[in-house]
Amino acid sequence: MIVGQSGRGEMPVVEVVTGTSFALLVALARASREPRDGLEAELARALDELGDPVGETWLNLLGIPLDAGPPHTVDRLLGVLEAIDPVELRRHLLGRYAWSWCTLVGIDDIEAAASGDSAASRRLLAHPRYYGTHARDSLTVLVALEPEETRRRIRRAVDAGARTLIEEGAAEALEIAEARAAAALTGASPLEAIERVALGYRYIPEPEAERVLLIPHLEPGLSLVLAQHRAARLMAFRAKPAPGSEQQLVALGRALADPKRIEILGLLARGVQRASDLVDETGLSRSTVHYHLSQLREAGLITLEGNARAYRYATWPAAAESLASLLADVIGFTDSRTNTPREGKEGQ
Repeated sequence: MIVGQSGRGEMPVVEVVTGTSFALLVALARASREPRDGLEAELARALDELGDPVGETWLNLLGIPLDAGPPHTVDRLLGVLEAIDPVELRRHLLGRYAWSWCTLVGIDDIEAAASGDSAASRRLLAHPRYYGTHARDSLTVLVALEPEETRRRIRRAVDAGARTLIEEGAAEALEIAEARAAAALTGASPLEAIERVALGYRYIPEPEAERVLLIPHLEPGLSLVLAQHRAARLMAFRAKPAPGSEQQLVALGRALADPKRIEILGLLARGVQRASDLVDETGLSRSTVHYHLSQLREAGLITLEGNARAYRYATWPAAAESLASLLADVIGFTDSRTNTPREGKEGQ
């Protein structure tokens, strides 16, 4: 579904791409970050075999169903993983088709490591910024394997995840999200469309990106996942029902229930914009800061702006007015349709 393109050629084409294969890969990324004792035993064992506690590996595999083409179903993904050349799978895994990683560590080392070169693998693992700073955590086990063994373990985890992570009705929920995204994109400029669909993400176009692909997923706690594949910027956004006032206020209460999130909001209000600076100011780990930021974004309190070159967070100026209106609607202080006071028993 093509949404639009700027006349200056600076804004990529924006499309919506939907399928349970993408939803499963994002679900596996989330499951990798969860305590394994809460997972089905076969899936927990399969994830343990991969050795990635962060889940970055799965996000680098989003390009596999894209390359395979529709239908983007779990069954088709399993078939592709059964047939794919194992070295090609490792190219995807190591970021051969992500321009940021190629620029950062070099195509030659990625290609060599994909083929099993141990010296190239050591150089990749030692790079402090490669793989979102998680190279050692995410890849130490996988790069030491033979390519065929890498494929076997990846497919086994995907097969186990397909049986336990994708619930009945997932395809229908994703189709509803696709329709809602299409409605939100109608008549909007490409950047406005992205901000509407991607939960307040203000994208700055990148010269490498010819397309932006908006991909709905179903995982709570992952409001937005950003990845790259060839000449496409991938934005996997969480599909969710349009909430009522009560649900939105519950999300707000959850977001504000942690003192550290209150501290982060105050830092953002004072102009601290980068996640690395928030790590320094709060003393929290990078992953914990990103978790708190995702909760604040989920509640509509902050925005994310930028691209792979730099991301900045900020408080959302319209949040206070919007949330005050929600609260007034819930407690019966105003009529949300007319913004006038509702009559109570005293006025009847």
